[in-house]
Amino acid sequence: MNRQAEQQALTRPDAEPPPITAPVPGTAREMGRGALWLSVLTLIASAVNYLSNLVFSRVLEPASFGDLTALLALSVVVAVPTAAAQTRTAERVAVYHGAGDPTTIRYLVRHALAHLATLAFIATAVYVALIPVIVDVLDLQAPGPAIALAPLIFLSFLFPVLLGTLQGLGRFVLFGSIAVAIAVARLAVGVPWVEAGGGSGGAIAGQAVGMAACFGVLLWIMRGHVEPRGKGAAKHGVKRRPDVRAFAAGAAFVAFAIISNFDIVLAKAFLTSEESGLYAALATVGKVVTFLPAAVAVTLVPNAARVTGPQRARVLRIAAMFVLATTLIAAVPAALASTFVIESMFGDEYLAATSGVLPMVCAGSGLSLLYLLVVFAVTIEDRSWTLLLLVGVVLQATGIALFHDSPTQIAGVQAVVVLIVLVLNELLFHSLILKPREVRDAS
Repeated sequence: MNRQAEQQALTRPDAEPPPITAPVPGTAREMGRGALWLSVLTLIASAVNYLSNLVFSRVLEPASFGDLTALLALSVVVAVPTAAAQTRTAERVAVYHGAGDPTTIRYLVRHALAHLATLAFIATAVYVALIPVIVDVLDLQAPGPAIALAPLIFLSFLFPVLLGTLQGLGRFVLFGSIAVAIAVARLAVGVPWVEAGGGSGGAIAGQAVGMAACFGVLLWIMRGHVEPRGKGAAKHGVKRRPDVRAFAAGAAFVAFAIISNFDIVLAKAFLTSEESGLYAALATVGKVVTFLPAAVAVTLVPNAARVTGPQRARVLRIAAMFVLATTLIAAVPAALASTFVIESMFGDEYLAATSGVLPMVCAGSGLSLLYLLVVFAVTIEDRSWTLLLLVGVVLQATGIALFHDSPTQIAGVQAVVVLIVLVLNELLFHSLILKPREVRDAS
């Protein structure tokens, strides 16, 4: 088999990368070091992102802020299958990088970029066609913000390939730096656009401009890890059809995106415009808690990809401890000083949302652990675990449909659903608290 045919075979969805089964003795130390650097940068990015949210909440009316938050949540749900592509790319790049095979990595990256660009065109076209329906269902004040979301959706399909490559190569500082750059661009472009009268559409367009600039810079930096033209990688990427693995991985991230974001969309549909703005404020607090420890999930993938059996369970439990410790740093103060949090972050107009802070930070804490489990399950290709998330989606939709009299009530439903899913996982799947049997046997 010649080299090109071999690379094409390796990037087929049914191909298995060369296994590395030796234990990684320094897992905790390596994860801690990688998570530390990435956590510092993602904390900075999160701080800038939430600073821009606070500015948007103050320069926009609550109803417009609700429009902004609902549309951004919708974009996450639409583009979230690409998170599976990021995880799969990171896993494969990590293994080939460990095996010292940069040639296959270059082929894989170009192949994946072409494949996701094709999906991005299709998804964006479908979204544009549905804009009138979206404006009506979400009761948006104007179609402009929904139109501005289209380029953001397109870019959201492309970024995961390059970010997954950075994960697999262990370049966590660059990964975090890009996150900071996107956040700064959102603030620097979006806020003046809103101030100039662009409304919630200006905030969305500003984020799209920032993402486009950062994507171009990152693509130039990563050019040495992308196969040049003429090797057939892009051609095969465009023609590739998603297989069972791709659908299974995508389904896991879609289900998580629904559980973590669709409550905002449902709140926009069920509540009044002002109440949906209050729930948007609660959701912003919850997102701080949920994604504060996101760096741990990023560092988890390369470590989980390099080990098997009981070592994987150990990697997951170490990561869960990091996540829980980081989450509590934000969750506990927010729960104890809910009035101060709402007033200082959003202003007096949002004080009616104070009673929803406690259930929302509980939901956010649980979602941070669920996100870790999603990444882990996709990395080890546990397709049955996705069924658990689908149960959560059904519970969420049913619960919010029955109980949606106030933002606090919806936040309570969200917290209960996340708790149920975590308990079921603990009993049936990948334990985070109880020591798994295979780990006990190995020790």
